[in-house]
Amino acid sequence: MTGSSGFIGSALKKRLELNNYVDTIKFENFLDDYSHSHLRNTIKILNPDVIYHLAAYGNHSHQDIEYKIIESNINGTFDLLQALQDINYKAFYNFSSSSVTLETQTFYSASKKCAELICNAYRTKYNKNIINIRPYSVFGEGEAKFRFIPTVIRCLLSGEEMQLDENATHDWIYINDFIDALLGGIDALLSGETEIGTGIKRTNKEVVTMLEEISGKKLNYKPAKLRAYDNDNWYCKKGVKHIPFKESLKNTFDYYAK
Repeated sequence: MTGSSGFIGSALKKRLELNNYVDTIKFENFLDDYSHSHLRNTIKILNPDVIYHLAAYGNHSHQDIEYKIIESNINGTFDLLQALQDINYKAFYNFSSSSVTLETQTFYSASKKCAELICNAYRTKYNKNIINIRPYSVFGEGEAKFRFIPTVIRCLLSGEEMQLDENATHDWIYINDFIDALLGGIDALLSGETEIGTGIKRTNKEVVTMLEEISGKKLNYKPAKLRAYDNDNWYCKKGVKHIPFKESLKNTFDYYAK
């Protein structure tokens, strides 16, 4: 597994460790001959059956250095596939993004789409079982505090003002439901692109209203249009099994309220 320290990666690693053992590697850009050799040797020793590739840069608003986005998400994915070329693995899960489907692209989403295409080329040429995973808006305990739902919770509890795009729409999927779908439900969809979401779209204002009901407080916010690529059609067309949204929000609220 690469990217095991991130939100999804750490949750996946924890789940795998409950019943199994998972090797993690610190993933960097392997641009010189020594580093390429080191990566190949590491992979050879691990001899993995399944690879979860989550390492990435650019999904957070402060990660805006464009060459790092390209190096990490495109070159880094290529480096890993090259190092694994002689390994007869069962599956390679490349974690992409649902944002690759949007009409307005960012450097991050474009880099993720490029990585998907590279994975597809490897699948075709080398007959490898490679699956591009497209998560929708994953949330829950352990998410970065500056992300949307943790920010709303913090502002509800503190009374501080935040900016809110009331009409931006997302397909919010709870982290536990996401991991359940990843490990238990999608193995039948081997190779190609697999989207993981609930299939339900909710506006930011709907999420805020539910959190206000949970907290018993009113959010102090200023309406604003924050991102050019947000739209009302950003949701998974075929949703996975999930617990009720308000229940998962309550779990998340209790976690951050502590």
